[in-house]
Amino acid sequence: MKSPINFEEIYESYIDSENELNRQERYDGKESFYRASSSGFCSRKIYYESVEQIEPTNPVEPKGKRIMRLGTVVHEDLQNALVYYNNINNKELLNKEKIIKNKQKEKFHIEKNIEIKELNVRGHYDCVFEGDNVYLFDFKTIANWSYSKKFGHKKEFDPSIHQELQLGTYGYAVKEEFGRLDGMYLVYYNKDNSMMNSASIPLGYTNRAYNFWYNVREEHKKGLPPFQQGVSPVQSWNCSYCPYLDHCNPPNRKRR
Repeated sequence: MKSPINFEEIYESYIDSENELNRQERYDGKESFYRASSSGFCSRKIYYESVEQIEPTNPVEPKGKRIMRLGTVVHEDLQNALVYYNNINNKELLNKEKIIKNKQKEKFHIEKNIEIKELNVRGHYDCVFEGDNVYLFDFKTIANWSYSKKFGHKKEFDPSIHQELQLGTYGYAVKEEFGRLDGMYLVYYNKDNSMMNSASIPLGYTNRAYNFWYNVREEHKKGLPPFQQGVSPVQSWNCSYCPYLDHCNPPNRKRR
């Protein structure tokens, strides 16, 4: 016998409410900015999102919303843990006043807004550690299959560099803010077994990210980009999951 309460419907309503609050907080009045989270994505998708500023014609289905919400929950928990670390660390330092004068204070900066004005790009980095060195971290939740491809015995090459370019975009702004950047890392959380691991990303991705957004902006000055494999879309299978699929109507399209 099925439950008399439709929990999926209740949860979907809650997720929609939370997503709307997040949209208002992050994007209201800033819709014309490019989103750092779209780094490495299809140029046409970015055009619809930030230049035309249209509503998605193919919104995410309920199951997809729940999957993305799980990522949000893990992000928030990890960031809360770092706030906890800051509080404990500062308390210990206050109890050792003589040591403070000779010791540089370490601190995590959490969920901070960044803007690269010359490129019209903005976003929010997950975490920056400031101590003797400055390190940037971005948290990602992935399934066990993807996790094993990155960290298993039989690693596989992934041609997508979306995550690296996203991190590089944040890294460019972080270097401007702190005057230095000594390392960048993608921190992965396996949502199937809760294992965690990290990957060091070359600092050269800050320049690659800058060039990506510079080229996108120059291309968009000419109007809607044409279909061009490797750029629009970056990979053909991306179209099936694009929130603007019906509006774009790419050739040889496949519905999800």
